[in-house]
Amino acid sequence: MIEARNRDSEFFALPETVEGIPVDTTPPEFLERLHQAMIRHTGGDLADDVAMILADRFHGLPEPSSGGADVG
Repeated sequence: MIEARNRDSEFFALPETVEGIPVDTTPPEFLERLHQAMIRHTGGDLADDVAMILADRFHGLPEPSSGGADVG
């Protein structure tokens, strides 16, 4: 997606676009909004395949054990 260009050869502004999507958006809605933003940017002219993966990081979960002994 970052290589998608508009008619003026400007690259798609992925970070700015992602930041503009509301945080309470569901994953399918998020991907759809991102896809539509890219379509608008390119004027609907996609010259290559596009793959999108959405990942989220869990907050507040304990860190996994390192498996090593504490040195003290």
